[in-house]
Amino acid sequence: MSALAAALAERIGADRVSTSDADRQAASRDESDLPPSLPEVVVRASSTEDVLSVVELCRTRRVPLVPRGAGSSLEGNPIPSRGGVVLDLSAMNRMLSLRAEDLLVTVEPGIVYQSLNDKLKPFGLFFPPSPGGSADVATIGGMVANNASGIYALKYGGTKRHVLGLVAVTGAGEIIRTGHRCPKASSGYDLTALLCGSEGTLAVVTEVTLSLTGRPAHSRKVALGFSDETACARAIAAMVGGGVDLAACEYLDARCMRALNAYKGYGLAESPALFLEAHSGTGPAVEDVIATAIEVCASEGGAPLVLPADPWEVRHWATRAIRALHPGTVTLRCDVAFPIGSLPDIVSLAHDLGAKKGLNLYAFGHAGLGIVHILIQESPEVAAFDRASEVKDQIVEAVIDRGGTCSGEH
Repeated sequence: MSALAAALAERIGADRVSTSDADRQAASRDESDLPPSLPEVVVRASSTEDVLSVVELCRTRRVPLVPRGAGSSLEGNPIPSRGGVVLDLSAMNRMLSLRAEDLLVTVEPGIVYQSLNDKLKPFGLFFPPSPGGSADVATIGGMVANNASGIYALKYGGTKRHVLGLVAVTGAGEIIRTGHRCPKASSGYDLTALLCGSEGTLAVVTEVTLSLTGRPAHSRKVALGFSDETACARAIAAMVGGGVDLAACEYLDARCMRALNAYKGYGLAESPALFLEAHSGTGPAVEDVIATAIEVCASEGGAPLVLPADPWEVRHWATRAIRALHPGTVTLRCDVAFPIGSLPDIVSLAHDLGAKKGLNLYAFGHAGLGIVHILIQESPEVAAFDRASEVKDQIVEAVIDRGGTCSGEH
């Protein structure tokens, strides 16, 4: 055992410090295709005090420290590129307190999104952002670190909107408590919002207090198919701009539908599609929203689409299906966000550039929020990779020119 590992073991116990090849390999990568980097030590924290001990030791010894949740990131966030210590928070997975009457819950960062909502369901409550295809693995700490949004963020907002308070350990070795338990507060600096989305660069979050939402009494889902991607994007912009009260509006291009068929045998029409969902306290209100959405989509050539499974089950497999269709390739991922009026232009540009360069380019995501995941699956061979990188850069430049950002998620 190295001197660093021995010192960590002395502070928090040898059973939670590992230098095994298996544990170091597991902590060296995430779900991206970025190159792995081995840490020297993996530490499994079980409390705020553990985190404080590890941070203090790494600070005094000037050892790089990387917090890690489920490792489900798609952009390399938890990869320990400078080695050092990986601080695994996945064992800190308890629901610490539930105040159902106040619509509040306090949890540790390692609790998985779906697990939390399963615990909340008997109380008629839920935490709504719903991170797409990773709800069964994404931790709340990871969602806070990345300010994750998701399927229902169109109606309910992303993670930051629901984080009321945090307990965190700063790089200076201090435990801080931010925020409050109120729906609204105006006093002091909003350190909670600052930490949410900081990706572990400012502090390691060890407790999260979230505001919750009552489960809707009525909901309805519908899928619609379109003849081309641009018409589909125009329908999304029209619905959002027209105030259609959708809870979710997810877009999948024709290539995604083809990949899903190959991966799951769904038998879907291989054309662009929208998956929509509406929530309300009454059945007639839900039906009115869906009827309006169908009418707007019909004006752009959209027609109801029959799915063999729940829309979100189908949507769940998109990234896996795309990868499976192109074995031996790597993924260049572009999670752009932009003003909703730019959606048709960005979608059209992405597909045009991909076609001109002969790339395996796919577009899908939370398009109702103005977020599109563009995946390019190409050979790691230099010429192919450079061609794909050039297209990715052109898409990002176009998004930024329209007032958007290169990093909407992940």
